Amino acid sequence: MKKSLYTLLFLILVITSGRNAYALGECGLSCCLAGAATSGITLAPNFGLSLIYEHAYMETIKNGTDDISPDEVISRNRQPMKSYSVPTEMRMQKVTLVGALPVTERFQLMASVPYVINDMNMRSKSAMGMTMDMRMETISGLGDVSLLGLYTLYTDAPVRPTERLTAGLGVKAPTGSTGEKTATGTLVHAMMQPGTGSWDPIFMVNYMRAYYPLVLQANLLYQWTTQGYNGYEFGDRFSYDLSARYQATNYVNLGVELNGIHAEKDVDHEGKYARAATSMIDNPEYTGLDSIFISPLVQVKIPNASGSAELKYQHPIYQDVNGYQQVVDWRVLASLGWSF
Repeated sequence: MKKSLYTLLFLILVITSGRNAYALGECGLSCCLAGAATSGITLAPNFGLSLIYEHAYMETIKNGTDDISPDEVISRNRQPMKSYSVPTEMRMQKVTLVGALPVTERFQLMASVPYVINDMNMRSKSAMGMTMDMRMETISGLGDVSLLGLYTLYTDAPVRPTERLTAGLGVKAPTGSTGEKTATGTLVHAMMQPGTGSWDPIFMVNYMRAYYPLVLQANLLYQWTTQGYNGYEFGDRFSYDLSARYQATNYVNLGVELNGIHAEKDVDHEGKYARAATSMIDNPEYTGLDSIFISPLVQVKIPNASGSAELKYQHPIYQDVNGYQQVVDWRVLASLGWSF
């Protein structure tokens, strides 16, 4: 099993060494699925359920690894006699219900159903040189549902194992809307749409090693994206999560995680969303980044019950973008899990 862990860590270093990347709020599926996989609901004897709330705040704009102001982005990108807009603030919220159902001792199903709420403020400079700040209407609705099959490749004990290796294979279905429009009838930015419109295979590997009261975990997730119904194709996405949790008391676990996101560029095959000449956020060339977050967390077990609550704060320690992009300044995840 030590060889398996070294292999996982090696894959992390190899895959994350590139730079072309896209991130839907820099998180996408990984926050919820990885969080559920490391929370313990997958160890439930009959059924595990988790409700996860995610709030990402985005204000900083980067060019490569450097911060840049919205006005400077407009100055560098606006063409003569044309308007140009950039986002000044974005809040992306998501509430996800995740369920884990054991089918056999080694095989179980895990499903996630998200509901998204996206808000964004914009700054625009008109063709005549006038600057105006505006607020977009809130975009909300059912997101893309996912279903995974998880198989335990190795475990040294059925209950409270000290070592476990699990592999997952599944699919993300295009249940979320991709056709939300503004008041003027144009399609809302692709990253603000509740769904992606595509069927995407998902691959996941989770390794757990316990030195009670310390538990270590490594989680890898790869999303192989395809072209959506409206011709937009988000880039393939890879994420990794390295987690350490320590049982401080009978009811409190303290932990820290290292979370990384890497994904390929996206492509607007039919040109329905791309407006590179007038909007920073609608330029497919500005869709690349690598991000690494440090995430302290606290988990509280509910006395005399099989439930627990967790609060996690994610802070970026490295962000490298392709072109000009608004990045996550911080993210908070709160979850309530229950085993039946």
